[in-house]
Parts: sequence; structure tokens; C-alpha cells
Amino acid sequence: MEAQLLACHALGVDRSWLFAHGEDIAPIKILDPLLARRMNHEPLAYIVGRREFYGRVFYVDPRVLIPRQETELLVEFALDWIRPRQGNRPKVLDLGAGSGCIAITVKCEFPQADVVATDISEGALDVARQNANALNVDIELVLSDMFAGLGDRQFDLILSNPPYIALSESLAEEVVGYEPRLALFSGQTGLELYERLAKEGASHLSSDGRLAVEVGYRQAISVAHIFTEHGWLHVGTMKDLGGIDRTVLFERAKRTPNDS
Repeated sequence: MEAQLLACHALGVDRSWLFAHGEDIAPIKILDPLLARRMNHEPLAYIVGRREFYGRVFYVDPRVLIPRQETELLVEFALDWIRPRQGNRPKVLDLGAGSGCIAITVKCEFPQADVVATDISEGALDVARQNANALNVDIELVLSDMFAGLGDRQFDLILSNPPYIALSESLAEEVVGYEPRLALFSGQTGLELYERLAKEGASHLSSDGRLAVEVGYRQAISVAHIFTEHGWLHVGTMKDLGGIDRTVLFERAKRTPNDS
């Protein structure tokens, strides 16, 4: 399949055309360097410059993490949460947006939502801007280290797929050799950015809002513990298609009249 996709990319055709005319095509030298790049473990998405996410095509390059299918679960939750509230112009924050696939998909599905996307990388924001323009959506892009560039702004829904790989963890060559380390690695434990989210996030979430984060394999329980230790309520965990706990949901703890 990947060889077919590379041939389509080299010829500027779709797969249906390739199937109809495959026997008529002479070997094409332009495909050789593309095959060499793939055999050197460079991800297909970087070679062809695009990746499909939630039924839309997003431009990607080595400045951003390649969108994964499991991240669509975070979008599914966001859309389910926004649907009954879209008349109120819900304010949505995508923290660490990368290619912008989460923020842009939410805006495409619900144009009434006010969507802000942040990233610490100017290069990533440039890619997100290209995708927003290509898909004709208006989202606000902010250069920010976590919440630092947002002042005292509050949101009804905060979404984040943060870096969650521990520095000691080994990864496939096509991941660690090509995708941006800034978007992959969190620190010694892989949980460092969840700690920051738990500490800093409550002041940026409306009282009835929700925060949803994607987590790595076997991280869900630890992430839930981090947030509850900082006073959050853990309201649910969603499994991906592989049965792995992948998206963890929180809300701000409600204060009682006896709270000081």
C-alpha cells in the first residue's frame, strides 16, 4: 500500500487511477529517491507531505508530530461535549496543537465554537496556519509554553495531546529519527507536562468546563492520580480501538459552602 501511495504521489494521481492504469506505467525513476527515503525509515507522511485525520487531509512536515488515529478519540469527546452547547459559542483550547488537526477539526465540525490553538514551536504554528488556511477555518493561534501566553483567559473545554514519552523509552527509528523531539518527550517520567496541566489548568477552565488529555500506554491511572492530587475530579476514561485507556477526562472540583 505504501508503495502504491508513493507512486500516486510521484505521478500526481489517485489510487483508483493507479489501479486502472498500473500495467501501462513504465518504471519511473522519480520514484527511486522516494523509495530510498522510505527504506531509510522516513515516515510516509513526511515524504508525501500529508496525513488524513478525521476524514480531512492535513499538511505535515518534520516540524510537527504526525497525527495518529488514536487522537481522533480526543476529537470525538470534544464533539460530543460541544454538540449540546454549540449555541452558546463554547470556548475551546487546544494546548500543544502541532499540525492543528484537533483544533481545526473541532472548528470544521462546529464553526460556532471559538477555538484557540497554542504551541511552544513557531514552526508548528506555521504548519497549523497552513492547514487552517487550506481548510478555510478561522482559529486563533498563540505562541505559548503551556498557559503562559494566555494571560487570565478561561475556556469551556481544554484539550491536549502533550508530549508523554519518557526520555529513557526506546522508540521505532521512524519515530525518534524523524519526528520532533519537542513533541515526543516530556522528561524523565513522561508525566511532567501532566503535572503542569494539573497545576496550571484549573484557573483557565470555566466552572462547568471539561479538560481532556490523551495519555500513553499504561499512563491513565498515573495521570488520573496526578490530577486528583491537585484537586480535580476524574470523570471518565475512554479506550481507543485497541482497548488501551487513551483519553482521560476531568472537571474542576466543586467548592462547598464550608470550603475556606
